[in-house]
Amino acid sequence: MRLSIVIPCFNEAENVDQLYKQLQPVADEIDSEVEFVFVDDGSMDTTFEQLKALADKDKRIQVISLSRNFGHQAALTAGIDHAGGDAVVFMDADLQHPPQLIPRFVEKWQQGYDLVYAHREGVKPRLGYRIINTLMKVRVPAESADFKLMDRRVVQAFRQMPERSRFIRGMISWLGFKQIGIGYQQAQRFAGRRTYTVRQTAKMALDAILAFSTIPLRMASVLGLVTLLAGLAYAVYIIYAKFAGWSVTGWTALILTVLILGGVQLICLGVIAEYIGRIFEEVKNRPLYVVREHIGKNQSKQ
Repeated sequence: MRLSIVIPCFNEAENVDQLYKQLQPVADEIDSEVEFVFVDDGSMDTTFEQLKALADKDKRIQVISLSRNFGHQAALTAGIDHAGGDAVVFMDADLQHPPQLIPRFVEKWQQGYDLVYAHREGVKPRLGYRIINTLMKVRVPAESADFKLMDRRVVQAFRQMPERSRFIRGMISWLGFKQIGIGYQQAQRFAGRRTYTVRQTAKMALDAILAFSTIPLRMASVLGLVTLLAGLAYAVYIIYAKFAGWSVTGWTALILTVLILGGVQLICLGVIAEYIGRIFEEVKNRPLYVVREHIGKNQSKQ
C-alpha cells in the first residue's frame, strides 16, 4: 500500500518545518509506504526554499512549485494530480488540520470506505453551509474541511472533472462513493496569518452555487415575473383611477417604476453574466495551473 499526503502551501514559511516534524511520527505509525506532496502556490516568502531543503533530506518528499499563485483549489488539484498513492490524503499546511487524524483516516479506508472526510465538532453549521446546501443539487457535509482521504478510484474520477471554477468539497460530494466523516477539534494556526480572505471565501461560495445549481437563473426568472405582475397590477390601478376621476401624481410613481425595473433588469443581467463568464473561462481551455519546477518527480506515479 502507498499513501500520498498532499499539502498546498502559500506563504507558509513559519509552519512548514513544524508541520513536517508532526507528519514524521504519523508516517512512521502507518504500515505503508508514505510520500509527501507539497505544492508551493507561488509563495512570496521562503516557503519553496524550505520545502526544497526538506526534499534534499527526505526522499519521500515531492515539491511542486507553481509558476504563480493560482489559488488554493488549483494548488490542491495540482497535488492530487501528482500523487501516486493507492490512497491520497490532503490537508492544509497551517496545522489547523491535525496530522494525528491521518491514521484514523487510513483505518476507515481499510474498512472499505472510499472517502473519509474530517468535519469540525462542537460548532454550529455556518450560514454559508446552509445556503450552499439549500441551493446546490448535492449536499456538502456541514463544517467539512479540505482534510480528506480519497481512494485511488475516487482520485481517478476526480481527475476527469476539468472545470475551472472549482469547489472541491462539492465536486467530491457529487462523485458519491462510500464515505464517512470523522469529527475533530480545529486548532489555531501555528504561525502566520490566515491566507483565505473574506473576499476569497465569498468567491468560493459563489463558485459553489453557480457550479452546482441553476437556481439563481430561476430566481432571476421569478423576479422578472413578479415585477411584471406588479407592473400589470399598477397599470390596472392607474386606468381605474383615471376613469374614476382620482388624482394620480405621475413624477414619483414614474421614478419609482423606472428604478425598480432598472434594478430588476440589472440583477437578472448580473446573474446571467456570472454564468456566461464561467462558460467563457471553460471554452478557453487553459490549464488549471502551470508547474515551474518539480522536485522528486521520479517518485510520481500518475
